[in-house]
Amino acid sequence: MNQADPLTERQEYLTGGFAELSCARCVALVRVRKSSPQQTSVQWTTRSARQCPTLTADVRPHPLVPTCPDLRTSIQWAVRTGRLEVP
Repeated sequence: MNQADPLTERQEYLTGGFAELSCARCVALVRVRKSSPQQTSVQWTTRSARQCPTLTADVRPHPLVPTCPDLRTSIQWAVRTGRLEVP
């Protein structure tokens, strides 16, 4: 029986399948992974979060987890053009 290395599994979970993507509005560079048509994971760096006008605005959108509609549009475009794959 072959047991997986927990550190390797963790690294794969945190970085596997992510692609770098820039927001079409503010050019913030994030890492994005589509696990399904409905599920999207976004990894923001401190720099990219500070660069996003939506995330740095005094009034944020309603969701509990801050999100950027412009980045969502950029992700949808990347999926439509094949830049970002959906399994």
